Amino acid sequence: MKLKLLTLFVIFGLVLSACGGGGSEAENEETAPATEAVPSAVESETQAGGGTVTLILPEEPANLNYFLADAAIVRQAADATSMTGLATINEDGNFVAVLAEDLPTLENGGLSQDYLTVTWKLKPDLKWSDGEPLTSDDIKFTVEVLSTPDSGALVGTTGFDLITSVETPDDQTAVLTYSSPYPGYIDQFAYGLFPRHATGEPADMLNWEWNRSPVSAGPFIVSDWASGESITMTRNPYYFEEGKPYLDSLVFRVVPEPAAQTAMMMNSEAQVHLWPGETPEEYNTLLEGTAAYATVPGIWNMSVDFNLSAPFDGDPTAAAPHPILGDLRVRQAIASAIDYDTLIKDVTDGITSPSTNPFAYGWYQCDLPRPFPYDVEKANQLLDEAGWVMGDDGIRVAQGAMYAKDGTRLALELQGYTAFDPLQRTEEFIVENLKAVGVEARIQNYDFSIIFGTYEDNSPRAVGDFDMLIFDRGFTTEPQSYNFDAYHSSRIPTAENPTGGNYFRWINPEVDAALETAGSSFDIETRKDAYCTVAEQVNKDLPQIYLYVFIDGYGYADNLTGYTPNTWGSMSWSSQNWKYE
Repeated sequence: MKLKLLTLFVIFGLVLSACGGGGSEAENEETAPATEAVPSAVESETQAGGGTVTLILPEEPANLNYFLADAAIVRQAADATSMTGLATINEDGNFVAVLAEDLPTLENGGLSQDYLTVTWKLKPDLKWSDGEPLTSDDIKFTVEVLSTPDSGALVGTTGFDLITSVETPDDQTAVLTYSSPYPGYIDQFAYGLFPRHATGEPADMLNWEWNRSPVSAGPFIVSDWASGESITMTRNPYYFEEGKPYLDSLVFRVVPEPAAQTAMMMNSEAQVHLWPGETPEEYNTLLEGTAAYATVPGIWNMSVDFNLSAPFDGDPTAAAPHPILGDLRVRQAIASAIDYDTLIKDVTDGITSPSTNPFAYGWYQCDLPRPFPYDVEKANQLLDEAGWVMGDDGIRVAQGAMYAKDGTRLALELQGYTAFDPLQRTEEFIVENLKAVGVEARIQNYDFSIIFGTYEDNSPRAVGDFDMLIFDRGFTTEPQSYNFDAYHSSRIPTAENPTGGNYFRWINPEVDAALETAGSSFDIETRKDAYCTVAEQVNKDLPQIYLYVFIDGYGYADNLTGYTPNTWGSMSWSSQNWKYE
């Protein structure tokens, strides 16, 4: 039977397809491999719990506040502590209750018939990690923070402006009223709550001490943070699941070098390895008998993003076009110059699958052909037509170009992030592809804190001072928040709108309308059609080019049990269930 309402979609636990979508390999060549078995160990007869597990991070997270983070590295540690919310997305892709007794639905009365009232009921006797009661007032405070425009939140705020009131008739009950139906009402509260008594003013969230030492409801709490070296977390004595977590502590070690990371796993100095640099086959050979490589379909969708506005002109708006990339034909030529098949099969060593648009997995997956497949002849033709002639050194220069002065060199900077070898190899491959058609691309990689920094920090993408960006983004089973922020014209970052995520400076009224429809309808097919409209317009206007989706890889020690890889989670998701011999 066709399920029409999102609430029914959640109630009946429809398993969402992951990276590359559902179907057999014959039906869909982009389907990622099924989850591999996590290496298991014979559980010790004398040890039911305790011990310390070390997890390897390639870079230090700036904080542990999910809502202030636009980089995946934050969540890798935050999932063990501050990101415990009313619900979570389990390994099957379904929302399940965590701090809430149940998910609010039409059937149980938690969602009103007009979709405007949502009632959350907390589990009884919950406490924060400092022993203070966790109550419905903390749900109310979380709404206050994330609906405050000046809070500094970078992600996860979509829909909070629709909440017109929060009533707390008792300590376990929060009744939220919305000005219009919002289908992402469960996802809003899946990434943690804020304790009113242990944080600060909503408008001052950027400066909260809580961001690095959160009082939380998660299984672990931060006990030590040695900057640049490690984050140590110890068991939360007030965790709501009796007897959990089983471990005494987690240590997140910051180790930038891939070879050093693998050596730590080989020497049993670490038990969990985020994104190993080796292929699964290489890793399993190196660490046989100690650890193994496990994969799950990933959500991290790699693309090259274009700045459509002029950089370094002091104007972060879309008023002035980029002198080179403002011409659609140049963007089409760049797309045509990339050898996608070789990139996926050889350069990324089989840890990726093809992607052609933002919606590459999940119930909202859009199966669209690649808009500009690899075609060097086409790329050269487009650049010739756009007024870029080949120079003596093999790099083109402007001669009658749409926006660039004659003699301007066709030179662009490609910005990415550091400490991730597959990205570096991808960048180098693209640079060579572009050089073959007369485009000079220079690689400039930054730390996460810069590439994913804030407007106030003068991050290049936030203030619009860049040419091309390459990075991977992912979103959950509820994609509205991220995509509205990324593509709606109202979300172009400026001094007045510093948290906006439309870094392309892209304006498309059809996209705006589709996103508004997707964010207000409870009809699954209507929402999917709206997201596919966005995807079609992305492929038409080319504010970005999609390359591939990662198959998420993790190294696990053989004697670590209870570890559950999750497409929608992180390296520390479900850490309350781990045991280590």
